[in-house]
Amino acid sequence: MPVSAVTRSLAKQSVKTAVAGVASLYAAKLCKLPEDYWASISALIVMQSNLGATVSASWTRLAGTAVGAVVGLAFMVVWGANVTAFGVAVAIAFYICSVLKLAESQRLATVTVAILMLIGRTSSPWTIALHRFLEVSIGILVAMVISLVLWPSRAREALRKGIGEALTEIEEMYLAVSRGYRTGEPPEIETLRARLDDLLLRNRSLLQHATFERVTAAEQHEFLALLMDHVDRIFDAVVAVELATRAGVEDTYVRNFQPQLERLERQISMAFEWLAPAIVTWRFDRAFPDLAAAVAELDEKAVALRRAGTSRTYELEELLRFYGFVLSLKNLAKEQDLAHEMLMAPRTRP
Repeated sequence: MPVSAVTRSLAKQSVKTAVAGVASLYAAKLCKLPEDYWASISALIVMQSNLGATVSASWTRLAGTAVGAVVGLAFMVVWGANVTAFGVAVAIAFYICSVLKLAESQRLATVTVAILMLIGRTSSPWTIALHRFLEVSIGILVAMVISLVLWPSRAREALRKGIGEALTEIEEMYLAVSRGYRTGEPPEIETLRARLDDLLLRNRSLLQHATFERVTAAEQHEFLALLMDHVDRIFDAVVAVELATRAGVEDTYVRNFQPQLERLERQISMAFEWLAPAIVTWRFDRAFPDLAAAVAELDEKAVALRRAGTSRTYELEELLRFYGFVLSLKNLAKEQDLAHEMLMAPRTRP
């Protein structure tokens, strides 16, 4: 039985994490730090599935450790290790992280204060604080090196795959809604919509992680951020299609446009199938569908029916629902065209 890509990825991440933990322990031992295990613990905590996430976690841990070490050291020197001083030091460390907009570092800062002030040692507070900072720094440095050299994975690459997956899921939602309206069968999209919400949220998290990779790929990061905006607008357009047709299960006016809607549906589906793999593989050797021609054909049919007086035999609410559906389809096709133009424009690409 072939091993899946997910299984291979998990196996690689397991090995990378183990290597980082062991290597950081040896590095701390070489530096003759008294509590070398903290280097290993730090490496295990910050090691993530991609470089951007590792850098993000590393910054969080390093900042929290630095704030906690400084505050804990100051209170140890001035007031000593007593319960009252400890409580005040925890509150101050937490507050400093809030002021510096380091909310994710708050827990680490307070834990560092606790380690410095509550665990009895014979060394001076200055030495303890310095050792703790060095141990954490070594663990972080080793984790980042391992992330770079051993099966390196970057957040922006994972984001491209996530965007492609999101477009495929959006296409599935669109087809369910469009066919449901044309055939009078209400689509079941609740599970798909929930899966899409989770996927888009994960992609936004990857985009944040990719921010920490901007040192070597600033233009690529900005490009991916713009691409994410396009995907969000495409998703909003499909949601608008669903809203426009939600109460149209019994509508029949739409059946006058079956050939035109089927053609536009195929063209929009082909556009999704062009965009998704193109973003993942970064290959643009296929022709993009002519969405404008399919939209024009639908408009011509609508004009012909209005001139023939066919629309007068239908309820106004049904007609409004149909034209809301058509308007949403046009907006969806427009957003797909814009995404295609953006991808084909000359630029530095990921």
